[in-house]
Amino acid sequence: PPTVLIPKDTKAKAWQEEIFGPVVAVLPFEDEADAIAKANDSIYGLSGSIYTSNLGKALRVSRAVETGNLSVNSHSSVRYWTPFGGFKQSGLGRALGPDSLDMYTETKNVFFNQEM
Repeated sequence: PPTVLIPKDTKAKAWQEEIFGPVVAVLPFEDEADAIAKANDSIYGLSGSIYTSNLGKALRVSRAVETGNLSVNSHSSVRYWTPFGGFKQSGLGRALGPDSLDMYTETKNVFFNQEM
């Protein structure tokens, strides 16, 4: 069953660790700036969600929150045609979408001087 955790603060293990499963850690916040600060207070940044009817707020917060994937009014932004991966210590590059080619290849520049 889904589980909602209410940690004491952002230093709690439930807030600082990546938990994979039907689990969410929830903290109250004072205002938009406080919500962003709490969301970013982690060494991880795989994904997140913003719920609001205010498009301007959604755009501001989505730019400020340090995650590789962000959903607005949804719990999942993963689509096979879009890149998937995290910021900070989450993920190992980008999988899915055209960006996944960069994850599995190395770019090399070779220059030939033919004036010799």
